[in-house]
Amino acid sequence: MTDFSRRLPPLATLVPFEAAFRRRNFTRAAEELHLSQGSVSRRIRELEADLGVSLFERHRYDVTPTADAELLAAAVRLSFHELSSTADAIRRRAAGTNSFTIFSDVSLSSALIAPILGSYQRLFPDLKIRLLASFEPIESTREDFDIGLQYGRGRPSTFAVETIAEEAVFPVCSPSFAARLPASVAAADLAGLSLLDVDYDDPSWVDWQRFLAFVGVDVTDHERAMEFTSYQVCLDVAERGEGVALGWERSVKPRLDAGTLVRIPGLTMPNAGVIAAYLPNRTVSNPHTTGFLELLRRSVSPSV
Repeated sequence: MTDFSRRLPPLATLVPFEAAFRRRNFTRAAEELHLSQGSVSRRIRELEADLGVSLFERHRYDVTPTADAELLAAAVRLSFHELSSTADAIRRRAAGTNSFTIFSDVSLSSALIAPILGSYQRLFPDLKIRLLASFEPIESTREDFDIGLQYGRGRPSTFAVETIAEEAVFPVCSPSFAARLPASVAAADLAGLSLLDVDYDDPSWVDWQRFLAFVGVDVTDHERAMEFTSYQVCLDVAERGEGVALGWERSVKPRLDAGTLVRIPGLTMPNAGVIAAYLPNRTVSNPHTTGFLELLRRSVSPSV
């Protein structure tokens, strides 16, 4: 049998280490954990002494994790996630609670998940369903969930990622803005319009630079009127007639159906990205995950 007590680092050091790694600051980690800064610093030194390496480069106001810290943090987070998820499943079972938690990007929660929740609830009337709609990327959330949904952002080791659907991207604007456009808008015309963009640190996200290059427009010629860190806010501003945004087909569909946004026809980037389901890597998975995924896939059909 493996001697865990001999091989594991001091367990009391791991929570302060994870907080310090994430916050890049011992004082902020201490505030989060309701400890003194000195206690956190001592725990980190104890862990470094046990491992025989430095985990942080100390600066005057913050710290920088070393390569060894990056390696340890990945293992600690995976272990913490597994422990917390398993403990939560045991608590729910002990309390007799039959629940299913979905974490979703805000736009996808309204466009894809909300329409099928009623159907799934009728199949399982005693099931407690929680929908956590958030602007926060799944990879950085501390929420515990059974299935997450967002536009693809890679394949982190803490999740199994399954593709739900391919997505197309196309320009959208308000009806009043569209009324001021020529009867036929060519790709080259886009560069002269007020373009509303989303600044996501995500290589899979299609911004105006990528879209214009795809439709053959010199990307150095376009001007960006406004830039946002929220896709939903970008679409809200487009609804007010401030410019042209890029809409992802399924998440923008409710606004197109309501008539608050309209497509600029003839300009589409097909297969621009994917909607992905993120499944936590757990020893004990929720039995409803497979059934909900099947219902979600059946509800999604190409609309372009």
